Amino acid sequence: MHMTSSHRLTPQRLVLLSLFIAIIIVQSIVPFWGYITVGVVSITLIQLTVAISAILLGSRAGVLTGFAWGLLSFIRSWTSPASPLAVLMFHNPFIAILPRMLVGLFAGIVYNMIRKRKGQVLAASLAGLTASVTNTILVLGLSAIFFIGFHATMGSISGGQWLWILVGIGTNNGIFEGIFSFIVTPVIVTPLLRSSHFKHLLQGD
Repeated sequence: MHMTSSHRLTPQRLVLLSLFIAIIIVQSIVPFWGYITVGVVSITLIQLTVAISAILLGSRAGVLTGFAWGLLSFIRSWTSPASPLAVLMFHNPFIAILPRMLVGLFAGIVYNMIRKRKGQVLAASLAGLTASVTNTILVLGLSAIFFIGFHATMGSISGGQWLWILVGIGTNNGIFEGIFSFIVTPVIVTPLLRSSHFKHLLQGD
């Protein structure tokens, strides 16, 4: 029996969902667990956790873990921002929260679609890649709309100049995050999917 798809959130699944959210909280707070900061840019790794939750528990759980990540990003932008750019981007709850919810949704959908035709390993890889690409495109895309459309500035940097900054971030960090997620997601997920103990845990046996 496959463990994701549309299964309802049983008590066992709710416990696992809470565990994933707890991991995301730790990743959001502890340096280098969820973000690798390089200069004014923060390279994100938390999309991997959201993708794994969506694969193991379904898209609905992925949306919930994504919401937790986005909410924490929003709060962190006001309390302990990783960079000046994070302040500008994630002060806006629309940019902070919505893309992260869609990360979990799309990762779960892609996994279920690919698994039926190509198997678990490739499906997990593409789900991880989808999570990374979704986060990069939506966060940077919405930020570009905000910066350019509303003429946001930071010091001498005008709204139009933000486009090139965001393209640079998407090219450099997005490629790194995508490769990382593509490789690591199946390494973590596949043993769990094949574990009879884990299957019994999700099924409440």
